[in-house]
Amino acid sequence: MKTNTGEIKSIVNLSKTRNGKYYEKFNYAVAESQEPGSTFKLMSVIATLENNNGISEKLIDTKNGEITFYEKYKVRDSKKGGYGKLRPSKAFEVSSNTGIVKMVYENFKNNPEKFVDRLYNMGLNEVLGLSIKGEGKPMIPYPGDKNWSGISLPWMAFGYGVMMTPLQTLTFYNAVANDGEMVKPSFISSIGALGEKPVYKIDREIIMSSICSEETLSSVKMMLRNVVEKPWGTANNIYDENIKIAGKTGTSQIDYTSEETQYVSSFVGYFPS
Repeated sequence: MKTNTGEIKSIVNLSKTRNGKYYEKFNYAVAESQEPGSTFKLMSVIATLENNNGISEKLIDTKNGEITFYEKYKVRDSKKGGYGKLRPSKAFEVSSNTGIVKMVYENFKNNPEKFVDRLYNMGLNEVLGLSIKGEGKPMIPYPGDKNWSGISLPWMAFGYGVMMTPLQTLTFYNAVANDGEMVKPSFISSIGALGEKPVYKIDREIIMSSICSEETLSSVKMMLRNVVEKPWGTANNIYDENIKIAGKTGTSQIDYTSEETQYVSSFVGYFPS
């Protein structure tokens, strides 16, 4: 996606057949809503920073890397034993589930509406209105909905119990790269006969002039850079001194109610950072 204009430069969707071949049969990027997992932590951090900018200086105790809700629902970190005490920024950079969940839960447990309202204010519950048909609908539950429960808030914090398409996630990250301005993804810049002057030009469309404050934007941009550049960052393996990249990794479990747990892994980012 071209940052300032929203032009989609490429989409690749490959499916594997039973005989091991790959072909393009479905536009997952546009149409498939799924739980984003850790890439949603950016949305959670922005919502929290916008509610309380002083949070960035506080330490979060991840303890042994496990939190239990209602005596049976557990949030775990991928690192056994946890990360100890972390600033929210470092919790994001190492992708600590317990750190981000504690940050969100402690800030919004008495008023979860405030957290979800922040997400709605950033347009995360709305479709993008693409020119390609079949866009998947995002799903962000609201307190009082039939699908809302006591664990909805902590689970949302690290990207579960919410649904977004890859292109909706990309559009939000693109807004961060674009200094807060969210632009609509576009697939056509002009219409006309091949080799002739276009008869119709399509201008870029602004969805939202600013998703958050400049202070919050500056904080999360630094975190996204550190995910790649710092040795503790979850995407440090793609660090290259010649190409400054910022972004966030995501791993979400699917089929977690069955014995054969599978994962969706992702990276959303931008360059130059």
